[in-house]
Amino acid sequence: MIRKKRDLSPDAKLRFPDYLGYFFGAGTNIAGYIVSAFLLIYYSNVLYLGLTQVGVVMAISKCFDGVSDILMGRIIDKNKSKYGKARPWYLRMILPLSMCMLFLFWMPPGLSETWKYVYVFITYNLASTVCFTANAIAHSSMIGFMTMDTRSRGIVGVMSMISNTVFTILVTNFFMKICKFFGGGETYTQRGFTLTILVYLVFYAAAAVLAFLLTRERIHNVSDSESRETEDTLTKQEKEKKETVHREAEVPFWTAIRSLFTNKYWILCLVMCLGFYFLMSYASSATVYFAQYVMEDISLQGTLASVLYIVLLVGIILALPVMTKIGKRNTMAIGLAISAVGWFLPQITLEKTIVIAASAIVGIGFGFIAAPAGSFLQDTLTYGTWKSGVTAIGMGNAAFSFVNKLSSALGTIILGFVLDAGKFDASLAVQPTSAIHAIKLLYIWMPTVICLVCLGLSVLYDLDKKLPFIEEEIKAGRIGEKRKTN
Repeated sequence: MIRKKRDLSPDAKLRFPDYLGYFFGAGTNIAGYIVSAFLLIYYSNVLYLGLTQVGVVMAISKCFDGVSDILMGRIIDKNKSKYGKARPWYLRMILPLSMCMLFLFWMPPGLSETWKYVYVFITYNLASTVCFTANAIAHSSMIGFMTMDTRSRGIVGVMSMISNTVFTILVTNFFMKICKFFGGGETYTQRGFTLTILVYLVFYAAAAVLAFLLTRERIHNVSDSESRETEDTLTKQEKEKKETVHREAEVPFWTAIRSLFTNKYWILCLVMCLGFYFLMSYASSATVYFAQYVMEDISLQGTLASVLYIVLLVGIILALPVMTKIGKRNTMAIGLAISAVGWFLPQITLEKTIVIAASAIVGIGFGFIAAPAGSFLQDTLTYGTWKSGVTAIGMGNAAFSFVNKLSSALGTIILGFVLDAGKFDASLAVQPTSAIHAIKLLYIWMPTVICLVCLGLSVLYDLDKKLPFIEEEIKAGRIGEKRKTN
């Protein structure tokens, strides 16, 4: 039986192996999900570190993170490998990321207070600034490198949100339970956290290998031997299109940067995604404190997280036909409004059933946000190519990766400062009233306000109706100075 070769032309329609590979690619972000949801819990309830000090360390670290994102984006853009630009990083980061995660969730005994925070700074930056950066930018860039086909890219975007949700459920619902199992019935033990990290690292490594084996790059792949197999079958027009999408490799660094920061839709997308991904990562940590100290039932944390993310998958499915009829921007606006209602409900009553129902409402809202969010960024980069004549997929996704990590870090920083301001004390079984108010502020009011702010910003995004025209212009080679105005 002859195995059918994949279509490796730049605008190929993707097939099942590519979608499945990208699904597993989200598993390379498992470490990031763990850090955003449980690193602060580990620092406060296992190591008893000061949350304000930890917040300051993470805030300083973000300065390095921003630089590393830009550098990694440039590395990917200039990479010349027979496997592609972004795809090889699935395999390259398995060992370094695994080692850094183990060091991050293990602290040598006997360190002084000062050296504890020095250790936190070093290990957090090795994990986040170096390893998470390489993984996140490579994976997000794959959407742009796999194909120019709009429909396939949209499906990959939705697949991205579904896979992110599935792997987030695997982390948020089971992490604390596994910690308790390995901790001999105690939730917050060093042994429990270390062994749990090892379990998830096995999942991460398997997902990274599968992502590498199943995906293929078709754009900017300067020395891909697989792509050369189809070179002779391309028409003259297809070869010209291929040459057009290869131009980015020669684009100077500052030209790429300028093309991004003169792209109004890219900037708007980053700001909106900062709010959305802040909520996605921040909600997991806030839920732990809310369940244990406000609802007085730590087991409720897993229920709330599972309900939110399982219903999120349902929300994505419900949102797909809506998105095809009313567009990505309008679908996201509906999701933001629904999410705001869900976040606010516990302010009215803390009855357990209502709190769980509120989590389900947030899940539906997140689904309507997530469905278009997966391909929003790539749409803005397509607009940027048409407007400036510069394609900056790696750099554009690098900034997106920084925003994603910034949102996670901001969640940790804000949680730490607000809890400390509320006199939260992890050694106390019963928290003071000020700490309870602080947790409610974090779990109820802050997410509600963020949803409403993003809803207001969504009014400014009107790219949906322009994309068909822009895509036709790019296919015809009318980009940059050669473009027509709409």
